[in-house]
Amino acid sequence: MRTNLFPATSRGEYQVVDHRFSWFLGGSAAHKFSGPLSFSTGLYWSRIAGHDEYWQQDKMIREADRQVHYLCLPMMVHVSLHGFQFGAGYQLGVPVVQSGTFSTYPFANGFGNSSIQETNDLVLTRTDMGVVGELGHLLSDRFDLGVRYYRSLQSVKDPRDGYSSPLYNEQLVLTLSYRILPKRKPKEVGSPVQQPVLSE
Repeated sequence: MRTNLFPATSRGEYQVVDHRFSWFLGGSAAHKFSGPLSFSTGLYWSRIAGHDEYWQQDKMIREADRQVHYLCLPMMVHVSLHGFQFGAGYQLGVPVVQSGTFSTYPFANGFGNSSIQETNDLVLTRTDMGVVGELGHLLSDRFDLGVRYYRSLQSVKDPRDGYSSPLYNEQLVLTLSYRILPKRKPKEVGSPVQQPVLSE
């Protein structure tokens, strides 16, 4: 979960944004258009987490840990070529479960107090929409191995909490897919049946 805390670098302030462990699980169905093109959609349960810190003169004065579980609906177009599959599209997500821990520490000059606040409401927007891309390789008739990248197109932070810092979801995961139904093999076209010729 990426954010911009707008540090004042002229005063020796900077921020650190780290990724945290993320995963998603779900199923999808594909419909072949023609040739190598196909369309897919599905339903996924995704966990996205992040950690950010705000430093002042080499002293951390604020840090935040967030994690959100989304119910996601992707819509993608795929191209299959020589055992590889390239996919791109968009994804709509709805936050279902969210939690966060926010900690503050005294400033570099010694002012301020330490505090830790935990919450189950991160003040997020009702939906998250972004772009998604996939690259996969066919291991067998049943298994695919690949990578998947997702990025929000707009901030998921609801501005009603009074903070101007945005918050974007970003997810890069290694994927292993199992195909329940094997790919249909093209039907073999047989030679036409010769009709008997009747002579008069």
